[in-house]
Amino acid sequence: MTDDAAARLARRYPPQRTGRWWIPVAVAIAAAGALWLVWAGGYGATGTVTARVDAFDVRSDTAIAVTVTVDRPDPSMGAECLVFAQAVSYDRVGETQVRVDPGGTGLTTVRLELRTFKRATTAAVESCRTGA
Repeated sequence: MTDDAAARLARRYPPQRTGRWWIPVAVAIAAAGALWLVWAGGYGATGTVTARVDAFDVRSDTAIAVTVTVDRPDPSMGAECLVFAQAVSYDRVGETQVRVDPGGTGLTTVRLELRTFKRATTAAVESCRTGA
């Protein structure tokens, strides 16, 4: 390459004005993001109390029998779950707190009869928390 060609290339492609300072910044942001992801995954993976309705039987216009299974990751802790009955019009027609005492196994089945003020068509669990 001749000196004229090198000079012309140098004018066309000048040297970078900024250094590569952004690389350590990008690495630091990526590391912080990875640490947050590990923390969030570990925090979200800790056990929470869950429950599901396994069966229900509408007994009359004012009663529904419900079978609820409560899953506790730590059986030494009690649990409370809010179970409700719903009418065909989606009105909430009855609700009760289901309490599971500490001890036993992680999966606990509770059978209850829920009183309603109108004929229920289904039952569901709204929420659960530890501590009964």
